[in-house]
Amino acid sequence: MLIPKYLKDNDTIGITACSAGVLDKIEKYETSINNVKENKFNIKETNNVRTGGVVSSDPVTRSKELESLFLDDSVNMVAIASGGDFLYDMLDKVDFNILKNHPKWLAGSSDPTSLLYILTTNYDIATIYSPCNMSGFNASPLHESYLNYFKILKGDLVKQYKYLFTEDEHFSDELTKENTWLNINGEVDEQGILIGGCLEVLKDLIGTKFDKTKEFINKYSNEGIIWYFDIFNMSSEGVYNTLLQFKNAGWFKNTKAILIGKVCFPNTFVDMSYEELIAKAIPDIKVIFNFDLGHIKPSFTLINGLKVRVISNQEEGSLEYLK
Repeated sequence: MLIPKYLKDNDTIGITACSAGVLDKIEKYETSINNVKENKFNIKETNNVRTGGVVSSDPVTRSKELESLFLDDSVNMVAIASGGDFLYDMLDKVDFNILKNHPKWLAGSSDPTSLLYILTTNYDIATIYSPCNMSGFNASPLHESYLNYFKILKGDLVKQYKYLFTEDEHFSDELTKENTWLNINGEVDEQGILIGGCLEVLKDLIGTKFDKTKEFINKYSNEGIIWYFDIFNMSSEGVYNTLLQFKNAGWFKNTKAILIGKVCFPNTFVDMSYEELIAKAIPDIKVIFNFDLGHIKPSFTLINGLKVRVISNQEEGSLEYLK
């Protein structure tokens, strides 16, 4: 696994909009950028960042602007400006050889999952599933989860512990609800290579030319795999069917554990809980449900391709990167 260079003070983060632009949340974005700068990073934006609409620009433009940051020697890391729904249509326009031959950290979450996942599983380059995209660091003061993200960018791979409180209402920024992880199929103390992303995005990669998942998990069969899944609004039965798809596609071979985040917009058509259907789909794999990842704050910083130890029992909930 190729691990890009960690950042130093005054290094530059290049920001591009591979999905939506930030014009409709420009004040949050400006606050976020100021917070990033206060943590001793410089910023360089591509032209499509401060745009509106459901997507920042056409697929070719988005691909070229992403590639330009990897080709730019003054940029030390590349981050995605925002989430959205339409990043998928640029995948066959991206020259992944440019990203491969100029390795840098690529960070994002939600819709950018496909870019991160392809770069790690196809090209063996570690990527970062961040607590939010670059338009989301707008809290004041910054929560510990964001401060940990900046520490990790600089190579301080802090051990991340289950947070005491989580959002009570979606996107409220108020962490008032007691945070509880749910162990499905037993307590967890497992090690393996971390890989995953947004469940709604990952399912669309199954069987495509970008799906090198089985080759990846076979390469790391000795270490085993720890999956993580961020769920935005997929129904409980949708999660059940998607987990079965992954299982039948061979994605869960050599899996040590699965981490599933809090569902941002939970729903069901058959009145069956997520916990019930997860246990039904994968009864032979240990799962931590309501893990600290994804759209519901606070969220861990997850590095695709690195080996981790994950613990969830009555005494401790944590994720630790192993040297």
